Amino acid sequence: MSPILTAILSVLVLFSSCPLALAAEFLNNNEQQVLMTIARDTLRLYLNKQQVPALSAYPATASLQKECGVFVTLKNKNNGELRGCIGYIYGAKALREAVRDCTVEAATRDQRFAPLKSGEEQAVNIEISVLTPPQKIDTIKAIEIGKHGLIISKGMHRGVLLPQVPLEWGWNRADFLNAVCQKAGLPDGAWKEGAELYVFTAQVFKEQAR
Repeated sequence: MSPILTAILSVLVLFSSCPLALAAEFLNNNEQQVLMTIARDTLRLYLNKQQVPALSAYPATASLQKECGVFVTLKNKNNGELRGCIGYIYGAKALREAVRDCTVEAATRDQRFAPLKSGEEQAVNIEISVLTPPQKIDTIKAIEIGKHGLIISKGMHRGVLLPQVPLEWGWNRADFLNAVCQKAGLPDGAWKEGAELYVFTAQVFKEQAR
């Protein structure tokens, strides 16, 4: 699969060693907290000092060393609106490193938003999504709302939406399909005309209210 770039999410596609199906306990609570701490520390250090934390300061379990797809999402604390979201569909590097790098990208290089400035890290909450590798589907009946993220590929157009997005917006399957078309710069219904569709699942966890 070629690199997938969308208006909503920046994606790098590389080989992944992440399990094809993430068990509910793939990352335990402690491992989730490690990744969240890395993301929060990165946000604070990068915005205020243009530095990133040394990963040697954090635990490195086998799961945290796996190369899995992962997205870091930043949302406004006051209204929950998206403030930045960037990640990898396939594993490009160990999860700890990927979360650190994606946090910087989401905060400063999501082209839909002005970069966050020093002090603004306090205005956002962090959400992390750890992904399974995408699987190509031949029928839209395979898409389960709330379980699957969705990728569309047609010609030079690519679009991707995470599994939690249709739940947040109250979409049904048709809405989800049209939305991913729009993110790819395609008209509604383009998925019916020669496009390739892929689904993936994700373990999603959020920062505790601060």
